[in-house]
Amino acid sequence: MLFTEECDKVRDLMHVHSFSYDFHLRVVHQYLVGCHMTLRQGYQLTGFLEDFIAHHPDIPKFGRNHVFQGSFSISTGMITAHQLYNYVTDHAGTYGMKPLRMSKAAAPADGRKGASSGDFHEYALVALWNSSGSYKDLEGLRHHDDFDVSLLVCHNAAPFEEQSEGERHLLRLRYYVIMTSQRELFPRLTADMRRFKKLPQIYRDAADPAGRTPLDRADTGGACEPEPDLWEETTAAAAASASPASTPSDGNEFYPLVGSSGSGSEAQGLLYPSPLFPLLNCEVATARRHIQTSVEQAMGHCRRDNLWRRLFHGEHLALDKLKLSKLSFSELEELLNAVQSRSVGEIDPQLDCFLTMSPSWYQSLIKVLLCRFPQSCRHFDDNSIQYLAVLNQKFTDCFVLVFLDTQAGKTSFKVVFREPLPSQQQPSNSPPPQLVSMYHHLESVINTACYNLWTGLL
Repeated sequence: MLFTEECDKVRDLMHVHSFSYDFHLRVVHQYLVGCHMTLRQGYQLTGFLEDFIAHHPDIPKFGRNHVFQGSFSISTGMITAHQLYNYVTDHAGTYGMKPLRMSKAAAPADGRKGASSGDFHEYALVALWNSSGSYKDLEGLRHHDDFDVSLLVCHNAAPFEEQSEGERHLLRLRYYVIMTSQRELFPRLTADMRRFKKLPQIYRDAADPAGRTPLDRADTGGACEPEPDLWEETTAAAAASASPASTPSDGNEFYPLVGSSGSGSEAQGLLYPSPLFPLLNCEVATARRHIQTSVEQAMGHCRRDNLWRRLFHGEHLALDKLKLSKLSFSELEELLNAVQSRSVGEIDPQLDCFLTMSPSWYQSLIKVLLCRFPQSCRHFDDNSIQYLAVLNQKFTDCFVLVFLDTQAGKTSFKVVFREPLPSQQQPSNSPPPQLVSMYHHLESVINTACYNLWTGLL
């Protein structure tokens, strides 16, 4: 009788623990979706998740939701990590994410007790998607479930002023992948006591008391449908080969958490010991690929926009406080390789005649344009090669470019765009304002080119 009562108490406690675990992860997902019914706006969510994972190093016996914490780092080259991360948060929609503002209490400036502390904000990045899949547990039972998947990414760096020069060009991110079941919303009413049989022991690296292990399979980019038998064999093999000196822990209903004692250069922080729940493992790999692709794209976009901004504002005395230096010849060519351009003949076939003019005519055109648009021209001359950019002061996402290589006898007359213009799927009586501004600017340059043709006939 006493044994039965104790079993009931243990079962109830495990249910409460599992329900609490799933409940908190579901609240986090709802907050990331945009429901602020439980948590206030600006809640410091990354701090909560860090504490939550530290408090739950293993998943409860009957938990249905899952969370993963990992880290990601990449060299940012010529861009500082803070600048790159701020760029991603400012253009989060371009990379399939949205910014999440979190309030963070600032310490008093004089360090005195009782002094009022201000609030400042930091921004995380959020991506949401759905997932579904089947898997087989260690007892051979197949399960299928649909999940909501949340990705939360934050900048994991010290204040810029406290970093060394090398650290300033290394982007360090911490990310969380959260899977919440769409089907299993409530705890089970009863527990199957047959599942309380002795599970394989869970081993941790004896050298790491926190149980930290490298991410061994999240970067493989394999298929999202795992091979159940292989997963089970891997689990059993890892349990059999683990060090007997390690300390055992508890496991999950569907999989024991078996740690590996290997060492690697990519220590991912506080993680689930390997192997992961198969579907979570797949989503972690997807999340890492999304982060890496987004960061690499943002590096190119950020560098492009920095060069573009310097082209437009680097020679303005009134903007010296922005510390924007003039663009060099090599930097201009780097910028031209990172943007899109269209020949004036592609924009209007009637302008094809200007593409057949001689290099000497282009040389005179550059001089006329410099006199006609003295404030809007940026002239780059490197021996026999010349570029003249005629900037559009109203629509700053495009400019007209005249190119001349007198030694090779090459010329070009183009319109350069920072980003592709929006395409019109259907004919409309009112074209986008960007196109209207671009055509007006090109018209003024073409009028100057016609003037140069006229004076050549006199």
